[in-house]
Amino acid sequence: MVAQGAGGAYEVSQRMTAMVGWAATADVDKFVFDGAAERYALDPAMANKLRKSNPEAFKNVLRRLLEAAGRGMWEADPDTIEQLKDLYAEADDTAEGVR
Repeated sequence: MVAQGAGGAYEVSQRMTAMVGWAATADVDKFVFDGAAERYALDPAMANKLRKSNPEAFKNVLRRLLEAAGRGMWEADPDTIEQLKDLYAEADDTAEGVR
């Protein structure tokens, strides 16, 4: 999906949104969010592909992971949360032209 460029990044982003919606109505195992974070946000190569293909979609991936943790849907470790916050701040700065 990511190989499809901006459209693929958008689809990944939409799946993250759906996952948060799913978690709002049913129990979602921690490993689901852990895996999504590891694959789409914390893996440097994948994060770079998403960021370059569709910066807003990448921000949404990060935002949804942080939302899930903040709403108690995902018990992420504090280091992961800090990494996600840092990535989001960097992505937001880039989108705003600060970096």
